[in-house]
Amino acid sequence: MDLYEAIYNRRIIRDFKDKQIPENVLEKIIDAGLQAPTHDHLRNWEFVIIQDKKDKEKVLQCKW
Repeated sequence: MDLYEAIYNRRIIRDFKDKQIPENVLEKIIDAGLQAPTHDHLRNWEFVIIQDKKDKEKVLQCKW
């Protein structure tokens, strides 16, 4: 299945594989998401990608 087919046929997922996603795949997914229209044109988005499981758990414990 190609990336765009996966995006167009997306489903809600509650269980995830414990597998790291290659950086080029993440970049392609983010690029596709940025193509979505907005009422005020392109916004200045910033992304933080955390791949290490322990780091993810630390971030999830943060209280905003």
